[in-house]
Amino acid sequence: MRSFAYKFLFITSLLTIALVGHAQTDIKNILENLKLNQALYPPEDILQTKSVVLFSVPMDDDATEWQNMLDEMQQFFAEVGVDAVAYLPLNNYDVGMHTPQAFPEFIKTRGIENLIIFSAPHLKGPYFIAILPFNKQNTLYNPGTSAFARLASDPKTVWQELGSYFKTDQFRRTNLLVNENPEMFYPTVAPGLIARSIPSQVAEFKIALKPYDAQRGQKEPVYRLHHSHIFAADSLQQVLMRQNQVLEALAADTTNTMALVDRAATSAELRRAGFIYELQMVQGTEEEVSKWIPFPNRTKTGKQRVYKFYLNDLRTNTIYVGKEWDASGDWFLALARFVEQIRLAATQKGN
Repeated sequence: MRSFAYKFLFITSLLTIALVGHAQTDIKNILENLKLNQALYPPEDILQTKSVVLFSVPMDDDATEWQNMLDEMQQFFAEVGVDAVAYLPLNNYDVGMHTPQAFPEFIKTRGIENLIIFSAPHLKGPYFIAILPFNKQNTLYNPGTSAFARLASDPKTVWQELGSYFKTDQFRRTNLLVNENPEMFYPTVAPGLIARSIPSQVAEFKIALKPYDAQRGQKEPVYRLHHSHIFAADSLQQVLMRQNQVLEALAADTTNTMALVDRAATSAELRRAGFIYELQMVQGTEEEVSKWIPFPNRTKTGKQRVYKFYLNDLRTNTIYVGKEWDASGDWFLALARFVEQIRLAATQKGN
């Protein structure tokens, strides 16, 4: 594998060049991308029913400022009577390589009638805010649904507009006791039984690589409503395609045992095909990933979004993460570091 390590680093150096995307800063383009129609007003029962907030903003050092903004939004809801019973941070549900974490079941059983979408690519905006009916399905809404939607440089302008509507007779309020603080609901992430050392047999056993679905932004709502897809769908697709190019290069190198497999293949199907491991990854803030995959004596963590690759043993509930903490805010660098740990394990009879 030694020769491939240098080729891999060269490939990643080429692919980490800044991507040129087309930002979707026009409200019409965003709605077309989300398959939504524009509504003149919010749902008439918004002040009588329950709502859930789906928000997606960058995971960065501005966590406090984002939280303050969400607090202000919930305080406005409490004043006017929008009963937002739950906030779901979409970034936290997009943690794996291929399958998002499931939304909590209660959003389909607690009588929630409306969705409130809040998304922004930067703290300075622009901000996409939409209110629409909830279809009580995993898809969240049906294509062609009408949504009150605004693209604003300051969320306060949207709250002011909504406030003026809610003062009219068109919106009757029965929601009187509304929580003034946003209640967050995060998924539980349990990658498996953690083993740090990568087995020396990694040089002999087949490792499955599942490529990304470059079109996934049009499918699962966790991806579709993510800020990177809302504001730059072309760029997101390009990123996934370039990541697939690296996975293809890994599979094409004859000095390792990695191979591309069908994205839909189950663990049982992979085992029958002779695969022992599958390359997987988790992403989240450094603080979150350190909790999911703890390393001894690692105490300093931050809010930066990082990627951590590992090998999942298809025969057991064990994951091999390597002896070195190699997570990085750069997907390509995180993968290169982990591939190097695999190489060392193969040449040194385990690491």
